[in-house]
Amino acid sequence: MQLTGTEAQKERVAGIGRRLGLPMRDVTPATWRRFVAIFAVGAFGFLFGLLSLMLLIDPFDTGRSPIRLKEGVPQQGPRTANVSRGRDPAFDSAIIGNSRVQMIDPAVLTAGTGIPFVALVVQGGLPKELLTTWDWFMAHRQKPPKAMVLGIDGVWCSDDLSKQANPFPYWLYSLSTLDYLQGLFRSSSLSGLRNYFSYVIGQRPQAPRNGFWNYESVYGVGTPEQLAHMRGELDKPQGTADVNLGTDFPAARAIAERLAALPADTTVVLIRPPVYITGMPEQGTPAAAAEPVCRDIFAKLAEERPNTHIVDWRLDRPENRDPGNFFDHTHYRRSLAERLEAEIVAIIDGKRAAQP
Repeated sequence: MQLTGTEAQKERVAGIGRRLGLPMRDVTPATWRRFVAIFAVGAFGFLFGLLSLMLLIDPFDTGRSPIRLKEGVPQQGPRTANVSRGRDPAFDSAIIGNSRVQMIDPAVLTAGTGIPFVALVVQGGLPKELLTTWDWFMAHRQKPPKAMVLGIDGVWCSDDLSKQANPFPYWLYSLSTLDYLQGLFRSSSLSGLRNYFSYVIGQRPQAPRNGFWNYESVYGVGTPEQLAHMRGELDKPQGTADVNLGTDFPAARAIAERLAALPADTTVVLIRPPVYITGMPEQGTPAAAAEPVCRDIFAKLAEERPNTHIVDWRLDRPENRDPGNFFDHTHYRRSLAERLEAEIVAIIDGKRAAQP
């Protein structure tokens, strides 16, 4: 027998009711509408409560809540941990860059200059992410920093400032509350909340407050076999993925704008990190032709702003021909990092003039 439209609707509702375990006599269209309304109100209440909890707890330490259960944040990646570090009033100055400056120890710079340094390093970070980190740090300083150290490796010579290699939580670094609220609606926020509660009760360690991480243990080179493999890889030339043969260097412009906003007595050190000799562009290639152009762009930037210096180790120099100083073409050991630290300290203390 064919059911009418109303009867078919009742049968569908009844079927849903049976699956939900509702008594058959209560399954009517009105009951279904009430169920949907109650479910929607409950879901909205749950989401609102969860959002309110995350706003109140502030698991990433963005400073948007008056309540803090425990100082700092749990051990996590720098893309989120740097939000807390960047607003920490204990630090006056910062090292900003990707893993090419990771081995520069902020504690060494602090000990040598008397200026509290924090490392806001983003592994694999490109200019857009690092500029966002710079802006966050500056937005949370009551006084201008005494010194800023910025790692300028090859990615800063790109003609495209919008490039993105890895996901980055721009919403966490946004000064817009609306952006922040929108960003909270994601699974990573729930993971952050869970990790923070684990940290509060002592089940998760604290992220290093000054941001330093010695990655030597990650490479695990120590055995003769590991050393032989590493040196074999270093002998292979590494191609340059990003070559800018034009005249537009948007990252350099962006840095120039930010430096112009600093007072003249803020010391700025631009670091061109060491590269193993086979990681430098091969002679006669477009990358080799582009290399001095980029170098000159940042050298001019340093010349035009007072109290701005360049520590340039992206050159053919004896240290960059010693495989014992490197793990791979662009990641170097503490032996070279200590040399960089000494130069930075000398610059800030006024004991070394800017390089020509």
